[in-house]
Amino acid sequence: MCRYAISGPYKLHFACFACRKAFKQPPISDWLAVRGRGFAYVELHRLWSHKSSLERRELELGVRLSDLEAEYRDSAHNCPDCNQPMIDMGLDFKAPRQSDEKSWRTLLGMFSVGHVFHTCGCDGPGFIPKSTADYRHYLDERRSAYLIQMNRIQDSTGLSTTAKREAGDYWLGRISLVDAELAKLA
Repeated sequence: MCRYAISGPYKLHFACFACRKAFKQPPISDWLAVRGRGFAYVELHRLWSHKSSLERRELELGVRLSDLEAEYRDSAHNCPDCNQPMIDMGLDFKAPRQSDEKSWRTLLGMFSVGHVFHTCGCDGPGFIPKSTADYRHYLDERRSAYLIQMNRIQDSTGLSTTAKREAGDYWLGRISLVDAELAKLA
């Protein structure tokens, strides 16, 4: 069973790459509760999959679920040391020691190609490559996975030409980010 489904709430793990530090921040429900909007969030979140019920309840409460989520997402979770915005790395993020500059650089590269540690908690802390060879292997695997996704989209019969082009551009962008990381290693 998924660890995060059993109990909670769990605090989200944010990282400041400038300071090489990680901090935990409250989940959206707690963050909104402190601001007097927790009840509305809980009420609307339980209806997220029932569009008509959600819309009706949003009218009753005078606030939209998407607005509450945007308010939380757009709030600045700034580093207490340097005051720069921190990055939500997920519940399974385990920060390396502050003095381990190489691991922090690797994590920043992993983040830049789309890797974060948002999982259900079944596998424990997420993978962080320990050597340059491991990191190169990780990037090669990520590039292959992105190519597979791009090819699946292009082979799809259920998408319009415009949708295929947009999706293809997205995956090409992801691939170019991986290529840029690989170039840094060369």
